[in-house]
Amino acid sequence: MNLRTLITGSVPGTVQITAYVSCDTRKELDGLKPFFVEQRARARGHPMASTAGLTRREADARRGQWEDRKTELRRSGVLIDSRDALVTGGLCLEIEQRGWNREWEPFPPQARAPGRSAGSPDGAWEKSVTVRLPVDLVNTVYAACWHTSKEARTLLEEWKRRHPKACPKRTSRPGCDEAALDEYRQICAKITHRGDLWRAAVLNGLDKARASQDPATGMP
Repeated sequence: MNLRTLITGSVPGTVQITAYVSCDTRKELDGLKPFFVEQRARARGHPMASTAGLTRREADARRGQWEDRKTELRRSGVLIDSRDALVTGGLCLEIEQRGWNREWEPFPPQARAPGRSAGSPDGAWEKSVTVRLPVDLVNTVYAACWHTSKEARTLLEEWKRRHPKACPKRTSRPGCDEAALDEYRQICAKITHRGDLWRAAVLNGLDKARASQDPATGMP
């Protein structure tokens, strides 16, 4: 899957995901409602949105072209007219920056398992953000997290077999010596967690929204 596939959204449909963020991040997101309204108004004023003077067939074709174009603009972070669009653009950017915009081998069902993934830290994230994201982007995250963490997950399973009574997340009583605890932390640091991707997508999207509110940027 190349970047153009990610941007144009060749795989239809959306998937609901939940990102866990700080109170400040959720507060900033909630404050963007007027910005989303403004973005939707700007989109309605775009030349491609107009069907004036067109026949019915031409108007239908134009509307289809405009919907496709809006999808591209949302994925590239240019059109941020909803919370879904904000996180979609942020996730596209995160995937590109990680070099994940390529074809991946299939991933097993357990890659979608709810809850924390193996080795994930106990985060103090106070708020949740639920959005719907394009299925191709979500599948890229599941596949990439699974395959890039495969070796580390195997090492973590081996570590747990060697330290069956250890509770490494209990800092006061980890149940293993300092060397084993350090090994555990090094292994966990090599595991990519999908929750980190959802959170990064939100933060990237907020950065884009802040930049869009500064200068009056055009919408190509």
